[in-house]
Amino acid sequence: MILAQRDIYTELLNSQVLKEDIHELLKTYKDAHKDDITLSGNKLDNVNNLLDAVEKNIIPATDLQILIKDSEEFGDQYIYLYEPINKTISQKYNDGNSIIDSIVSQSIKLGFPKLTIKPTKFEWADFRSPYRGVKNTWLLKMYDRKVREIKIDDKYDISKGQRVVTFERTESRLIYLIEWTESEQLEIKISRTSFDSAKSLNESIKLIRNKIYNGGQGINPETEIKYVDLTDCVNNILKKSEDNEKIYKLISVTLIDSQFGRASIRAFDDQGQSDLLSEGSRKQAIEAYLNGNGKADGVVVRFLADGSNGELKSDINVIIGRDGINQIIIPAKIKPQEYKYVRRKIAEFS
Repeated sequence: MILAQRDIYTELLNSQVLKEDIHELLKTYKDAHKDDITLSGNKLDNVNNLLDAVEKNIIPATDLQILIKDSEEFGDQYIYLYEPINKTISQKYNDGNSIIDSIVSQSIKLGFPKLTIKPTKFEWADFRSPYRGVKNTWLLKMYDRKVREIKIDDKYDISKGQRVVTFERTESRLIYLIEWTESEQLEIKISRTSFDSAKSLNESIKLIRNKIYNGGQGINPETEIKYVDLTDCVNNILKKSEDNEKIYKLISVTLIDSQFGRASIRAFDDQGQSDLLSEGSRKQAIEAYLNGNGKADGVVVRFLADGSNGELKSDINVIIGRDGINQIIIPAKIKPQEYKYVRRKIAEFS
């Protein structure tokens, strides 16, 4: 591993991967290499120890790459769900190799995966089919750059009559994913940053839809897919929460009445310690909406590790329907098996 590669891996591990996941990978190889691998220290210590172990061929480079890929592909993202308009389109999408050939040129595919690039613009990065060994599934990955200028100082020099404002330029590597799932849904996933807005998310979705359209050669978002409506899921989670109090807790809900008035009701905290329906007046207000031909169109729910039969390592907050009825937000990075659990539970209420 050359110095430039190491610097990039260091940046990716620091910015993308949780310390506990790096620690867990080191621990896997610790017993067989006690003199070379240490588990103590801060996150940067763990990162350096991991990269040292890769350079010594103690830990395979593929394990390092899988660690980064999983951190990019599960959690800390906005997820938009779509479904084909008919079975013919589903069968078309089942052929991942044909889909990728219609969207990305052979010369670009030869460079996959582009895990360590620092994009200055939109870049195709990776394609895998089948995805994680599941028949008729695939994942297409893209990178982009997001730039923001943050004001860090503002000074006025009275003697010179000058005002000096200093901005710091912040860049993030955006990760876009298109996944065709075993449940025959097409999912657009956008990584979260600290400076997202409805406008920037809409621009990202528009860009992705345009790229996969590829001038009419690839996927046509206007004629081949439609939104997955999560309204029933949101309302079932709300109505069945007391029967599933060991599985999840409600944190907040957005309600619409019969004349399209809106109200938001939330629990005291967002850690799920106090369930939304645990206080009488909140429960009565929600029931009044539902009994008066109103409905919920967004909910924040906390899936509980204690009720997951060991599938969740910790509690996980999930936001459904905040910006659109086909949207799911998972604000934290999670493991693949935790992501699978959350998505399975959401599907059970759909």
